[in-house]
Amino acid sequence: MNKILNIINKFKFLYLFIGIVMLARPAYSIPTSIDELKQSIGALCADYGIEFCAVAVDVKKKAKKPRKFTETEKKILTRLAEQQERLRLRSLELDRREGQLKTLQEDIQRQVTLLEKLQQEIEKDIAKKKIQDNAQLIKAVALYSKMDAAIAAQSLAKLDRKTAVNILKQMKEKQASLVLSSMGAAESASIIEAITRKK
Repeated sequence: MNKILNIINKFKFLYLFIGIVMLARPAYSIPTSIDELKQSIGALCADYGIEFCAVAVDVKKKAKKPRKFTETEKKILTRLAEQQERLRLRSLELDRREGQLKTLQEDIQRQVTLLEKLQQEIEKDIAKKKIQDNAQLIKAVALYSKMDAAIAAQSLAKLDRKTAVNILKQMKEKQASLVLSSMGAAESASIIEAITRKK
């Protein structure tokens, strides 16, 4: 008899628990038929781990039905998908162009570096040539200074005007005046004019 009372007490507790849970649910979700009640109680038992009253819930019924889209929604979704694809392609194109630009910048930088080296070499060559020209000019001045004035005048007359002027400018004034006096009046006047103009 005690066992029967214990079983009844257990069921009382169960029914009380189920009643409280059912009352706590919103009105629209309270079952209206015996089958719905059995399903609800079975689902509750399954949720709370009470095995003897649990009922297996049909997974197919629980699975959501795929949503049906209207024509307008389909058009909007299609446009969005197309726009997304265009954006993806645009992004790929921009990445490709960025890579090309980076390669081009690296090539330009290499060429600039080469040009800078070439410019430095040219400047060195020009400085070297200037030093050589000055050394040769000093030698020429020394040679013309030791020559007889008349011979030096004839020789300078055969050189180009710029070279002759540079040599006479480097000579001592006394020697230069002797060489100029040995030239014809027109020739010496022309050279003197070039010397004074260069100053």
